[in-house]
Formats: sequence, structure tokens, C-alpha cells
Amino acid sequence: MSLQRCIPKSGIRLRRWYRRMSRIKSSLICAVIIILVVIITNTTARTSLSKRQQSTRIDQRIDCYPEAESRFSGYSKESCLARNCVFDDGAGPGVMQCYLSPNYGYILQDSAEQLNNGLKLRLKRNSAVSSMFQQPIENVILEVQHYTNDIIRVKLYDADNKRFEVPIPLASASNQVSSPQYEFSYSSDSSRDNILSFSIKRRLDNAILFDTSLGGLVLNNQFLQIVTRLQSPHVYGFGENNHDTLKHNVQEKKTWGIFARDQGTNWDTNSNHYGSHPFYLVMEQLMNSNGAPTGRMHGVLLVNSNAMDYSFEKTPSLTIRTIGGILDFFVFLGPTPEQVVQQYTWLVGRTILPPYWSLGFQLSRWAYSNITHMKNIVQRNRDAGIPLDVQYADIDYMDAAKDFTIDPVNFKGLKEYFAQLNSEGVRTIVILDPATIDDQAYYRPTIEGIRDDVFIKYDDGQTVMKGSCWPGDVFFPDFFTKRAQDWWSRLIKDFHSVNVSFDGLWIDMNEPALFDTNEPIPWNWMDTGSNYTLKCSQNQWDDPPYRTKAGFRWDQKLNRPGRLSDRTLCMTAVQGEIDPETNKPKYRHYDVHNLYGWSQTKPTLDVMREITGKRSLVLPRSTFIGSGQWSGHWLGDNEATWHEMKRSLIGMVEFNWFGIPLNGADICGFDKTPSEEMCIRWMQVGAFYPFSRNHNIWKTPDQDPAAWSPSAISIMVTTLHIRYTLLPYYYTLFYKAHTTGSTVIRPLFHEYPTDKTTLDIFLQFLIGPHIMIAPVTDDGARQVQVYIPSSHWYNYYSGARIPSQKQFITLSAPLDTIPVLLRGGAIIPTQEFANNTRYSREKPFGLTIVLNADGNAEGDLFYDDGESIDSIGSRLYYYASFKWSTTENRLIMDVIENNYPHMSNLILDTLTIYGLDYVPTTFNVNDRQIQPKARPNTQIVDVIGLSLSMSGSHTLTWTATGSSVIEPPPAVLTEPKYRVDCFPDPGATSNACEARGCTWNVISDSSYPSCYVPKEKGGYGQNDSAIQLTEAVTSYSLSRLSTKPVHTRANSNYRAHSMEPISNVKQLVTTRANEFSIYGEDIDHLNVQVSVSGTDMIRLTIRDADRQRYEVPVPIRWHASLPPSSVKSKIKFEMTKTRNGQSGFRVKRTDTQAIIFDTTYFAEGFIYDDKYLQFITTIPSRNVYGFGENTHPTFRHVLQNSARYGVFARDQPPQGKNENLYGTQPFYMTIEEDGQTFGVLIFNSNAQDYKLDEFEDNQSMLTYRTLGGILDIIFFAGPRPEDVIRQYQTVIGNPYMPPYWALGFQLCRYGYDTLDNMRAAMQRTLDGNIPLDVLYGDIDYFRNQLDFTWDPVRFKGLPEYVDWLHTKGMRFITILDPAIDSEEPNYDVFADGQKDDIWIKWPANKNLQFNETKNRNMVGYVWPIGKTVFPDYFYPPAKEWWKNQILIYYGKLKFDGLWIDMNEPANFDTNKLQPWNWPHPEPWNLHCPLEDPLESPRYKTAIFGDYLSDKTLCMIGEQSDGRGKIYKHYDVHNLYGWSETIATLPAARATENKRSIVISRSTFPTSGSYTGHWLGDNTAAWSHLKYNIIGMLEFNLFGIPYVGADICGFEGNTTEEMCQRWMQLGAFNPFFRNHNGLRYFDQDPGNFPPNIVESNRRIVETRYTLIPYLYTLFHRVHISGGTIVRSMAHEFPTDTSSWSLDEQFLWSSHLLIAPVIYEGHTTKSVYLPTSERWFDYYTGGEIKTLGSITVQAARDHLPLYLRGGSIIPHQHSAMNTVLSRQKSFYLYIALDKNERAQGDMFWDDGESINTYETSHYNYFIFNYDSKRLTIEPWTFKYPEMDNRLDEISIYGIMQQPIRIIWNGQTLAGDKWTFDTNTNVLNIQKLDLNLSKTHKFVFV
Repeated sequence: MSLQRCIPKSGIRLRRWYRRMSRIKSSLICAVIIILVVIITNTTARTSLSKRQQSTRIDQRIDCYPEAESRFSGYSKESCLARNCVFDDGAGPGVMQCYLSPNYGYILQDSAEQLNNGLKLRLKRNSAVSSMFQQPIENVILEVQHYTNDIIRVKLYDADNKRFEVPIPLASASNQVSSPQYEFSYSSDSSRDNILSFSIKRRLDNAILFDTSLGGLVLNNQFLQIVTRLQSPHVYGFGENNHDTLKHNVQEKKTWGIFARDQGTNWDTNSNHYGSHPFYLVMEQLMNSNGAPTGRMHGVLLVNSNAMDYSFEKTPSLTIRTIGGILDFFVFLGPTPEQVVQQYTWLVGRTILPPYWSLGFQLSRWAYSNITHMKNIVQRNRDAGIPLDVQYADIDYMDAAKDFTIDPVNFKGLKEYFAQLNSEGVRTIVILDPATIDDQAYYRPTIEGIRDDVFIKYDDGQTVMKGSCWPGDVFFPDFFTKRAQDWWSRLIKDFHSVNVSFDGLWIDMNEPALFDTNEPIPWNWMDTGSNYTLKCSQNQWDDPPYRTKAGFRWDQKLNRPGRLSDRTLCMTAVQGEIDPETNKPKYRHYDVHNLYGWSQTKPTLDVMREITGKRSLVLPRSTFIGSGQWSGHWLGDNEATWHEMKRSLIGMVEFNWFGIPLNGADICGFDKTPSEEMCIRWMQVGAFYPFSRNHNIWKTPDQDPAAWSPSAISIMVTTLHIRYTLLPYYYTLFYKAHTTGSTVIRPLFHEYPTDKTTLDIFLQFLIGPHIMIAPVTDDGARQVQVYIPSSHWYNYYSGARIPSQKQFITLSAPLDTIPVLLRGGAIIPTQEFANNTRYSREKPFGLTIVLNADGNAEGDLFYDDGESIDSIGSRLYYYASFKWSTTENRLIMDVIENNYPHMSNLILDTLTIYGLDYVPTTFNVNDRQIQPKARPNTQIVDVIGLSLSMSGSHTLTWTATGSSVIEPPPAVLTEPKYRVDCFPDPGATSNACEARGCTWNVISDSSYPSCYVPKEKGGYGQNDSAIQLTEAVTSYSLSRLSTKPVHTRANSNYRAHSMEPISNVKQLVTTRANEFSIYGEDIDHLNVQVSVSGTDMIRLTIRDADRQRYEVPVPIRWHASLPPSSVKSKIKFEMTKTRNGQSGFRVKRTDTQAIIFDTTYFAEGFIYDDKYLQFITTIPSRNVYGFGENTHPTFRHVLQNSARYGVFARDQPPQGKNENLYGTQPFYMTIEEDGQTFGVLIFNSNAQDYKLDEFEDNQSMLTYRTLGGILDIIFFAGPRPEDVIRQYQTVIGNPYMPPYWALGFQLCRYGYDTLDNMRAAMQRTLDGNIPLDVLYGDIDYFRNQLDFTWDPVRFKGLPEYVDWLHTKGMRFITILDPAIDSEEPNYDVFADGQKDDIWIKWPANKNLQFNETKNRNMVGYVWPIGKTVFPDYFYPPAKEWWKNQILIYYGKLKFDGLWIDMNEPANFDTNKLQPWNWPHPEPWNLHCPLEDPLESPRYKTAIFGDYLSDKTLCMIGEQSDGRGKIYKHYDVHNLYGWSETIATLPAARATENKRSIVISRSTFPTSGSYTGHWLGDNTAAWSHLKYNIIGMLEFNLFGIPYVGADICGFEGNTTEEMCQRWMQLGAFNPFFRNHNGLRYFDQDPGNFPPNIVESNRRIVETRYTLIPYLYTLFHRVHISGGTIVRSMAHEFPTDTSSWSLDEQFLWSSHLLIAPVIYEGHTTKSVYLPTSERWFDYYTGGEIKTLGSITVQAARDHLPLYLRGGSIIPHQHSAMNTVLSRQKSFYLYIALDKNERAQGDMFWDDGESINTYETSHYNYFIFNYDSKRLTIEPWTFKYPEMDNRLDEISIYGIMQQPIRIIWNGQTLAGDKWTFDTNTNVLNIQKLDLNLSKTHKFVFV
């Protein structure tokens, strides 16, 4: 014979050896060689990788040694090969090294056998690969059963031998499955020895739900494994484990054990604990969609009770391993998440309908110690108002921890006490453990148990197995036997009847739990006196070949191999009735261990129901599939940590999936001691657990609610009140769970299954479909990030609709608040609170109606007696549905089932309505009319007093006409702080007060008025219906309700002089009931006009109906027009009224119904007097910003003990008080609690003031007063802060586009005194290599401080020096003051103006200076030596004169911009003896006629000075528009700077027809379109650095982003440190100028020690590199409106931590500046919102610790951060912008969390006026996405730009690129580097032509 035929291919290598053996008989040789070949072939297979094995993808390998993580596993190459697995010697980190052969598995033997509703396949193990473990199952049946249309069952079992199957009841399969939603298929893989695999797919979309094609099917006696691909990585479920996320992270490749064990949820991580629930759910994904869900879900149940584990791989795939029984799978097709759970619970058993009382609050602790302690705790909680429904007794009530006993000493009287509690409506539950003490002499349960043979035995069937537990040595009843069940039942009955009554049983320790099995002694041996422990022998059951993760997880902790029997019984124990076939007990504990708690639960419930005749409650710790049909579950022994609080939310949802919705964690933690804050927060979330119980461990302090502080108790009571009112809703949900299998608590994705974001969320949850809870689960947090998945969610407390959808928002969550949201479309049944459910069930019902987008809502209510065992089966229940229709104006209550007789005694009394666009006037029901009430400070409407019988159906209708009647909060009526001041002027007395018709009542707090307007007086009432003038304009007519007191009407001098107030009345003046007037000149009739402009703006204009009043002559853009019909307005106006008939003005949002402006609560404070106009409005939050110009200590207004601020332009340096400064900016912005933002402009130019105060419910209030004009108020809806500012600028104009050079560094001082000193400062700056663009001339360079001159001696050669500056690329700006010297000889400036008669005038009939001047010019005194006159810039000839003077001066001195100062207008020391700088011996001054009402109005406003005219002109001065309109300076004073600006900019531009720049000190709304602004004469003090930031932020709100402070301070001497820090801050002022005052030290940046000069240089250079970005930002706001400098609140309005921040700021959205502004500080507190990625600007390193952090900030360092998502253009610095504009560009790219970024750049010549008109500019778009960077010239029409882009730095790349492709070519490796420490990619030497598009791909 041929030897070749004897040798397989793998043995060819033996041929040579064969030749040497050729003389041996061929038959012998063949036999020997065959043996050797087998050996060698086997060895080869085990030591090397065949081609087939090598071809197995690394990510598809199946772990052959899952226990390798344990140091006791013996893992090695040898042990791997011993399992007949493949070992990869070259496996790298993270690569599976020991894995199953890909042809391991089973092969189809015969054709499929068709069964009714299924099929059967016969499989045989592939013997070509040896078995992993001993005893492989060679022949297997794969049986497929079409169980129902939505459920398919797949079983894999031994074809030859019967194996253990789980003995639990399941619903029977359908007889006929006609339309299965699934398809089962199988196939054999010829490339893998025809190994069979099978799959289950969804017919609808062919999604594969279960797929074993990866291989890995292993079936051994004690190791059964199956591997399935997962349709998506969105996997949930499995338990009971302590998961840290709801969705499994398949990328982590974790393994979890499932095996019931006494292991608390706080036992490390990745552990198994009490129950066994091998059920998982998968949210399916769209293919090729990056995980986007289809919205369809499936679930998979493995019915197996052996120890098992499950693992995930990245494929994604799932591996399930179990060590016994069979593989019995059910797949549930859903397709919705709720349907999956419904199908699951249909199969395993619907959840129990719990007794109603079990939904109440429950109180427990281990170790009350004695009954007195228990009583005291119960009583103090009830006294504190804590509702209590259930009181528990833990094992400490027992005698020596023995079941069915009561401690005769410590708990004597327990029976009587529990009976007392029961009589008061409190139920009781006692604990019972299964462990029964080994006392066979005296302990009856043990004696009878031994007699009745109830205890679990060893496998000899004779010896009772004994372990250790609480009492000591113990036995365990075998509840699989009827005799044990009867024994248990008998003992409970006897205990209940004799010892103590109880309403439910808490069965603990039923895993079963033993102490320290396999250890030398039990931990509690000193307590019990026994050191015995159960010790299990080494055997195949306690030590199986594979221990599962439940065993080897604990190896390291035990310092030995973990055993299944640890902490429980030996696996060899036998249980169950005697099997007649074997004459042995049916089960081995190895198989039924996980069923122990399950087996105890039903017998316990049965006996409790027999005892009580009621539903009762059983609460087991250990549960299994189907346990929920008999019980609830608490989540076990947790601990007092925030982490465990979070875990409880996961457990709560998982047990809803497992069919046990009555679950919850031990509130405040079982182990360890919580802080008060933790317990408050846990009580808040625990109040919404279905099972709500506070419970803790022995030897820790009490933590019941009443154990805490009064404030904590109050918070807990409030939250429990909410729970109790919602109990009818909870009970209805449990009814649905019981009847249909739906969940009670569910994750967001159950309701929003197609929203990918919801798939990862677990820190917020839903109660049913309609209530969202977003608890605080972090220490110290006062806000929560909440995902809003759809529109029409409402704040439970305020009724405000959340405007966001499909995004995260930040909700405020102060310590007393847990955020609760309600979903539109729901009607939620409620019931009034009582201290337990016995009494609450007698209270009236209510309906909480939450309207959806269509204005509709539906709901239902199930109710019964709450405790009957089968009220549903016997139909002894009540069921009603509710339906609200806004279109039909109808609410229908339809009673469908009414078989609960007691319902006729109960009523529906209240409706609580969310989402009403209007408040109905009346509700009609049963011939009654009921008025609804708007709940104060909310958008909630209450209907109270319905008294409708619950037993009948009802229909409610409503009508809605007329103004809403608004009731104020009670505090407004009672608290003095809400009084409306009736005597705002000085000198109030009781007589004077009552003479005004007001109330006098002195109180101790002097900050509240003693004289105040009664609520019933004042205000205006609406005369008739509104008139629609146009479709966008509505008119209302109002009349004053009170009459003026008779004596004021008769006294024409009533308001004659403020120095002679009415308070001097010496005798009592009586007024009639309706008489009231503060100053006696109230306007009787008003016209109110409301106009709408698009979706975002409303204008409320209130005028005198009978005569014309002054109105602001500043042109604004207002176009009254309705939005398109398809678009809904964001805000709307409502006319309201009080119960006294006073009208209120209300503006509210249409989405959230938030009221952004409302004068109704203070309608008596609406006063429209000739010179005193006042309104008081509420503001819906306390985040108010804006109003100016004032010095505010914080950017967000201080409300508590707040100051009243005057608004009146004044030459007033900022001093940090409530002084009124240079400009008038009556605009404010408010960020609401939900982050929405609105703005308000009060368009008035008279002297005015404002005061902001706190109001109820975290709101604020504004009291606004002005001395003239009209009330013209414009509202901007936002809803984002930047939206508000853009909307505002559509009215006032977008900001001015400055020339490029104006963004460079600027140098100035008042007091150079000589040109040499000016040159020296300039030179010091240049010598320090500090870039510089602009030099200034202050008034000291003038001759005699005369405009349009320079001193010929001190500043000789100035024009030539300015020309030299120009040659070097620098600019010169000159100052101009409006005050013109009228006495300087030969001064053409004055002469020309006098010729045109352009000055502000005295009235013809009251000219106090006529005798001096012989003309009407009003003369004052300012800087010039002579008396001055003031141009009237309203007058066209004055504008022309001004322009001519500027052009003439430019002909002499080539300035580049104009700085207009002193234009409030400032006049020195008006009304005083003489000006402070008066140079003559004889005093002189401007004196105003103070007796005139305009000079001395009765109310002056809260401005500095004694009179309005202090430091300015007389109020009676006259100005003219040249067209016949005469203005009083009283009215237009605040417009002076504005009017000068309008005249100055055209003149500046006319010099060289370039853009130029104007910087004005006094501003008004619209000024920003023409000018910049510096923040005035500040002081060299550290506090002024913060004022610098606040001023910048405010003027960005005011539409003047070109703003900055005098760096280093104007007044006073700076210090080195201060100036260094201020230069850092100043570098990020858009207007960047160092300026100081006369006679102070030079502070130019080069005049310091070298180290500081160097620091100054670096920060200025940093500024210069960023000018392209800054210039682009100015382009954006010039074109589209908006801000450049932003607060954190502006950019992160939903982040409550950002609201108050004002010591850091942003440039636009992406560059965060965090300057040090405190002396001596070298660290900086910075807040980085956690929603973003942030990078160190300088290094590119990502900041990993977010939130509030402290960073190092050495003296020469300014912390800067880039926000992820940004692309910031830079340009290399130079000594000025002319030079820097010639440099190359570079980009900083900071990637966001999705690795995306965007940016842009605008570029032109930097100075042309008509850049936009001619499109002579370039605009670039930068975009980084999906590892692709595009640089695109969107517009390139400025070809003169030839700069190149040289460098790109990319921050935050997650993975190092292998190569970079640029425009299709690989970029040379020497052009880029990647820093692995910072993850920064630097690309250099690019030389990119920016006129072309460039594309980079990072591979």
C-alpha cells in the first residue's frame, strides 16, 4: 500500500522519517505513522494558526477564556490550548488572545421537521474541534415556536438526555399564528465545516434581531454559550446588577454576572446582586446612520435560572454563558418599547396591582432599638407634617433575630402600637427572613419544620444543610415543597393572630443569604455565640468548570477563587418534591438557587391575602422572571452616596422592564450617613419612586425626614405633597401595568424612540408618558441639565412652557426644588393631600390639564377601594376618561365604569390648566358659572369650586371675552415692601400724605414707604373695546379712575417749587374716597397704541389722548406688520384688569406663556402726570441686565436692598455708587429661568430713574419713573440673548464698522503738556516693541483749551509730527469739546457760529443773561478761559458749521478720527457761586430760574446734584430743528451727545472720504451706528477693572460694541501690578486705549520696568494677532447686528451658573477671557460650562476639569480659552496694523464634541466708506467636519489681498492622523506634527493662496 494514502496533508513532513523506516513492514509503519500524525496534527492545531483561523477577524473573535481577568484562573497559553482553543502569540493590547475556533459549533443533521407553528432542527456537534470543557452535548434539538404574532421562541436542548428546565409558569402559546412579525432562518457555513447558524429578523424592515453567524455556540453539561450579533449598540436591561449607565456601553467589553447573592448595590462596580433577570432590550438603528434609531425595539428573554454571565463586544455582539439547564429564548418584536414590555409581562405574568396605601410614603430603619424610639420617630414625622402610610419593623423587633418572635423587653406593646397606627390609617409591615435558627428544643418553627421535613438537605437527601445567619446556626425552608409552604403559611397566620397584626410582609435575605459560607467563622459570631459556618466540599456543582463572572468577579477581594456557594447554600443541596421517576428531589440548588426568592414570594402573598382578605403587599429582595405578578421590590442595601442615588434611577427603570414597577431604593441611603443636602435631594427624587421608603442601617444616626432641620423638613413635606396629589395618576398607571403590562416609570426613549439623544439619558425619567422628573443628583448643584425631547413641556411649578425642543437646557434647581415637567396633551387626575391615603382618598379630586400644540388634552382615572383582591375581575371599580378641546371650548368627563359605590361621595373640585393662550372669562357647568383665576406669578390657571360628583359624567364649557381679571399674590396686598410710594419727593408727613389721597402707616423699616397708594385708588380703566387701526395696530382708550383732590385742583401753585413741598400743610386736609393725586397734574385720558412688528417685537405707546406731548425725535426703524399667517408671534399683548377695574399692561410669550411685562399687580402705581410718569412691572426672573449709563457693582443687577439709579446725562465720573453717568440707555434684558431672554427699550429722553427689586417666586420688579414725554416701550422676544440684541438693533441700527486701524493699540493722556512729552511716551512704547496704532491729543495741546487750535509754543511742530506718524503707519485722533469760547478775540470758530446763530437759547420770555449778553445765547463756563456757548446740533446750520470747522482744522492738522468729550453737555458748577476753575476775582456763573417747573420739578429723579441743571445747562433752554419745532432742553438734554455725534461722523468722513472713527462720551439709543464710546473718567483702582468689564458688557447690549475703558485708570496714580493686569484686560477691550489724567504719573506701557514692559508687549501682540478675528466680529454685527463682547450668561443662558458671572467674558461665542482683576492674585477662578469642550488658548491642551475651576495666573499671564467648535483667524503681529496687515495668516481650530468647527474672516482695505456698497471685500468660510477642513473664499472681490495662510493648529483631535491629504495630494510629513500630550496638530509652511479653495483630509 502507499504510505501517502495513510498520511493526511498535515503529515507530509514525516516522509523522510518514513524512508528511514522503509524496511519495517508497511502495515506496521502505516499504523504507527497514523498515530503520530494524529498527535502532531493535534499539536499543530493547538500551537499555530491555520489559514482559516488566521482569517477570523480580530473583532469577531469569541473569548475562550472569559475568566482570564482573575489571578486564580490559571490563564496561560497552555491552559488556553488545553481548552482546545486558539492562542494568538502576536496579539497586541486589547486584542483577544485566546479564542474559540471559528468552526466550533453544530452541524445540521437532517432536514427540518415542520411543527405546528414552528420547526425542529436536529444538530450534531462538529467533532473536528474538541470540546472546551468536559461532557459536551453531542446531539442537540433546535426547536422554533411561533409563540404569538409578536413573540418567537427558540430552544436548544439535549436530544439524548433530559436536562433541568426552569419550573415557572408562562402564558400559553397561541394555537394559530397567522401574521408573524418575524422570520426565522438558518444556514450552514461551508467555509467553517458547515457550522449552522440561525437568525431572527423583523419582517417590516428586515432588521436582524438575533444572529448567531459569528459562531460560538457551545453546549456542554455545565457550560452553555451562545453569541449573537446585536442589531445596534443601544442595548439595555439584564439584571440584577449595579449598572452605572442605563444603556450598556458595548465598547467597554464588560462581563456581568447574574447570580442571586446578598451583595448590596454599593458593593464595588460590575457586580451581581439579589435577583436574576436575563432579559435585555435593543433599540434598533437605521443602517449606515451613525446609530440613529428606527424607533423600533425588541426584547430577548433567556429562561434559564442557573448562574450565568453576559458580555459585550464592539462588533456589536452579545455573549451569554450559563452553566446549566437549556437555552430557552423568547424574542419580543414590540415594535415600541412599551409593547416590548407588554409582551414580556404577558408571557411571564402581569405586575401586581398594589394596594393604594402602598403608594404612600413609608418609614423604616434597622435598629429602632426599642418601641419608644419607633414611636418617637413616627410621632415627630407626623407632627412635622410628613405624610405616613406605612411603618416598618426590621429584624430588631424580633427576639434574638428569630422570625415569628417579638423582643419582650424592647418591643413590648408592639401589637397594641401597630393596632393604634392601623386605626389612624397607618399600615404596618414586618420583616421575615427565611433562615430558621437551629433550636430544635425550644423554637417552635424549627421543631415543626424538622417534623414536617421542610428544610433544604444535602444531596444525600437526609441531612439538613445548616449555615449561619442573623440568629446563628440556621436552616432554610424549601419553598418548592408544599409542606414548606404550608409550614410557612401556618406560622405567619399564627404570628399575625397572636403576636402582632401587619398589613404586608417584607421578605429579606432570600437569595438565600448565609454568612461567610466557606470561611472559617461568621462575621457576627460574637453576637450569636456560634463560630459555625457552612463549608461546601469541592465538587462539580460548587466548583464548576466555569464559575461565571458571579464567581471570579470576587477572587481578588476574597484572595482565593470565588465559589458559587460563597454567602449562600452549597450548590449540591437538593430541593423540591420527590420525582417519581428518580425517587429523588426534583431539583438541585445549583439549578434553582436563583429561584429561591421567587419560590418564597407567592406562598407569602397567598397567606397574607388569606389572613387579611385584602390585596396586601409582599416585598422580596430576591426576584426572578415573573416575580412582579406577586410582589414589589426594593433595590437593596445601597449607601448614602450621590453615586448610589444616580444608580437608583437606573434600577428603577430596569425593574419596570422586568415587570416589577413597584420598586424604589432606600431613600437617603441604607449604609453610611447622608448629609442634610443629600437627604433632601434623595427625598425629592424618592418622592417619585413608585415604592417610596426612607430606610437605613443600624449604628447610624436617624435619617427620617423629621430628623433634619426645619428648612429641610419643609422641603421634604412640599415634595411629598406633590407625590400625594399625584397618587390617583400613579394608581391609574399601575392599573394599566396590571392589565396591559405597560411601565409606570420609563426612560425618555419609551416616548421618543426615534430621538437618538434620549437613548443615553437616565438622570431624568418619566412617570407614565406625561410627567418628567429631573432630579438633582450632585452635591451642591443648584441646576440640572435637562433634555427637552419635544415641544409643549411645561414647568410644573410655574406653568411656563419650555421653549426648547430636542436640546438640553439648564433648569434652575435650588435646594427646595426638584424640577418637574408636564407634557402637553395630558389630563392628570389628582387628589388633595392628606397625611395618609386613608384620608387623602376622602378628599376632592382635581384634574391637571396640560394642553398640547393643538390645545387638546386627554386622560383617565382608575379607582377602586384600593385593597380588594380582585376588584378588576369582579368589575368593582371606577373608570373615567377626560377630554379637553380648545377648539370646541369643552371638557368632557365620561364615566365608563362606575361600580365602586364610594365614588358617589367624592367630588371633582378643581381644574389646574397649563398652556392656555388666554384665560376664559367663565366656566359653565350644570347651570353654574365659575370664574377661573390665574395663579399669581405663574402661567397656571385654576378653576376652583366645581363640586361635581365623581359618579356622573359632566361637560364643562367656557367663554372668553374681555380683559382678564388678575389677582395679585397675597404678599402684594400685605407686605410693606410692595407698597407703591405716594411721596417719592422729600418731606412726607401724615397730613401731606393724606392730602394726596394716600394712606399713612409708619413701619420700622424706613426703606419702605410710610405714605403709599391704596390698592383701590389710582390707575386707569379701559373705556370701551379695543379699536383695530390696522391689522398690526390696536388702540385702547383709558380714563383715570381716581379724581384729583379738590384742594389740588383749586391750587394752581400746587407744584410751584420743590423747596416748598405740599408736606408743609399744617392742618388736616381730608380727601374723598376716590380722590388721589401725587402732584395734581395727572392726565385724565390716555390713548394706548399697541403695534406688532413681525414675530419678535411689540411696541406699547401711551400718549395723552387730549393734547400732544413731547416725543423723542431720534429716528428709529419701526415697521408695524403682522407676521405671516404660517408663523406664530413669539409674544403678545394683553390688556388686563384688577378687581378694582384698573387696567394693566401685560406682554407674554406665546410658547411658554411666560409673562415678561405686567403692570397689573401694581396698577395703582401707573401714574401719568405731566412731569411724573411711573409704571411698576414684574419681571419673570431675577436675571436682569442693562440700564445705563450707571456704575453697577455687578453685571446682573443687585435686587436685594437695591439702589435707585438715575438716568440723566451728566459730567459725572464713575465712582462705584448709584451715580448717573454720561449717557442715557433705558434698555434692559432679562434671562428667564428657562434660559429664554427678552429685552425692553423704554424710548424716553427725559430725566428718569429705575429701581429693581426682588419679587415673589424668584421674580423681580421694576419701578420706572420719568419726568416727561410719553411712555413708548418696545419689547423684543429673543428668545436667545443674541436674538434680543439683534432685534433691538433692527430698531436702533446696527453697530458702526470701525476702520481696521481703530482696533489697534491707542495711546493718550491728558497732560502731555508739550510735544516732547507726547513724543517721549510714543517712543517709550515703540522702544518696548509694543505695537501702537493711534496717538491722541487731549485738550492740553490746544491753545487756551480752544477747539480747533494747538498751542504754538508747547506743541510747535505738531502737524509735522502727525505727518511723520502717518509715514510710520500710525494715526492721530484729536479731542473736541462742544463748548465754544465766546470771548476769545479773533476766534473764527465762534464768529462763524454767531453769524449763523447756532447756539442753544434762553426762552424769549425768560432770559436771565440778556442784560449781560444782549442776545438769547445761553452762556456757561467749561475749559476755555472765556465764557462758552453751546452749539445746538438739532439745528441744521449748526451741523454745517461744525462740519466746516472740522474740515478747516483738518486742512491744518491731518487727524484721523475725532474724540468728542464733555457732550452731556457739561457746564461747570451751574447754579453755584462760580465754576471751580473760574480765573477771575469776581464770581460769575450760569444760574437757572430755579422757581421754574422745568428747573425744579416736584420729583427730581434719583440723579446726582440738587437740580437737574447741575453741571449742565438750564432746563428751560431752547433748541430748534430748523423746521419750526422748538425743544426744551428739559426734554432733549439726554440727546445732546447723540446730536453731536450725528453731526460729527459725516464731517470726519469728509476729511479724506474714509471711514474714520468718532468716540463719544455721551450716548443714546442709536448712537452705536455712528460712534464708539469710552467708559469715562475712571480711577486707577482695582475695583474699576471690574467696572471696565461690566461697562463693556452693558454697552454691547446697548448696541455700542466699540467700547473700552481708560486702561490703567484716568484719575489717580496706577501701580505696576494694576497697570500690568489692566493692560491684559484692556487688550480685549474692543476700544483699546491707555489714558490718564492731568498731573498723574505717566502710565504708557513702555514706562515700566523691563519685565512689565515685556509683559505688556506680549499681551498687545496677542491682541494684534487676533485683530482679523475682531474685525470679522465687527463685520458680523455691522451686517447682522449683535454683540462682540458677551457675558457668559449671554452665551449660556440656560446655564444657571453663568447668570451672575462678570469677571470673565467672551469675544463672540468662542474666545473666553479670564483676566485677573484683584490685587496680589496669581490664580483665577474660571467657569467653563460642562456642555462644551474648552482648550487652553496658548497650548491647545484640552481642559478636562470643567465647571468652576481655579487656574494659575502669574503676573504676566492672562488666562484665555478657546471653545470647541471654533475656527479663529489670526495674523502675525507687527508694530502697527499697516504693517501687520502685510503679514501672513494662521488659524486656530478648536474641535467640539462632535469634532466639528466653523469660522470665517472678513477682509477689505480697512478704511473705505463704501466697502459694502461696492462689494470690495473678501469673505472666507472655514469648516472642519468629519476630519475634513475646507478653506473657501466665499467672496473674493478685493484682489489687493495677497497675504498667504501659513499655519493651522487644530486642537482636540481625538486620534492622531496617519497622513494628511491637501487638495488631493499627500502633505509632506515635515510640514506637520502631532503632540500626543495635548492632541494638537500643527501644520506649517503652507503658503496657501487664499483666493483659492483648499481642502484637507486627515486620514
